[in-house]
Amino acid sequence: MGKCKICGKNADSEYCFKHKKQKPLKKTMYPYNPMPLNTNAAKAFDKALKRQIMWEFFLEIWMKRPHFSIISGAYLGDEPLSLFFHHVLPKNKYPEAQYDEENIVLLTSDEHVNIESDMYKDGKINKKRELLKTKYKL
Repeated sequence: MGKCKICGKNADSEYCFKHKKQKPLKKTMYPYNPMPLNTNAAKAFDKALKRQIMWEFFLEIWMKRPHFSIISGAYLGDEPLSLFFHHVLPKNKYPEAQYDEENIVLLTSDEHVNIESDMYKDGKINKKRELLKTKYKL
């Protein structure tokens, strides 16, 4: 056991507790982030939250519109399925349009698969895409 260089009291190191250099307080409210943003759990939570928001958006559209395909006019039934909803401007390329109701069209499952494989396949959707590009000045 040594003595403090400043006051001479007993100390475990060069200085006593009173004169020992202290670490500054962290600038955040919490000393650690319980779920850092780069963890798999945080990414999964974020993905689930986005999926929930999108589903609620689809439900709003389902409640407002008749349940018929824009291409064939086929009846889609009473139960909304996510595969009935198609983003005319893809949400990964045009995130500003992903929650725009005008950007969503209702399709049958087969029509949706066909449009996803060739987005320029249908004239009605092509016209809608051009209108949306004009709206967003793309």
